[in-house]
Amino acid sequence: MLRQIVELSPLGYSLDGDGNIRTRVNVVNLANAQILTIPGEAMPNIGYYLKRKMYGKHNLLFGLTNDAFGYIMAKVDWDSFDRYEYITRTCLGERTGEILIEESLMLVDKGPRPSQ
Repeated sequence: MLRQIVELSPLGYSLDGDGNIRTRVNVVNLANAQILTIPGEAMPNIGYYLKRKMYGKHNLLFGLTNDAFGYIMAKVDWDSFDRYEYITRTCLGERTGEILIEESLMLVDKGPRPSQ
């Protein structure tokens, strides 16, 4: 459902031939804290995993930044429980979590480390 909303949005978002959309993820180092910005609301397991893999003494995840593309869930959570029905409908797809994790950790690994 969210893909249709994105495609019909007056904001001009477009999906590529594979059905993917571009967005922005940022890493900010502030003293001994590392902040990762993501374009939606991550499920708790994704948030905890990302924060464990970051390099700050204090790792923070800021959701709904730059873009607001709904919930971000891992493939294993996709449509797995009745209570996730709404979350599944408002997620870009079942690969969203894995794509976000892979791209975010690549950015975190390539960037400078926060001071300790």
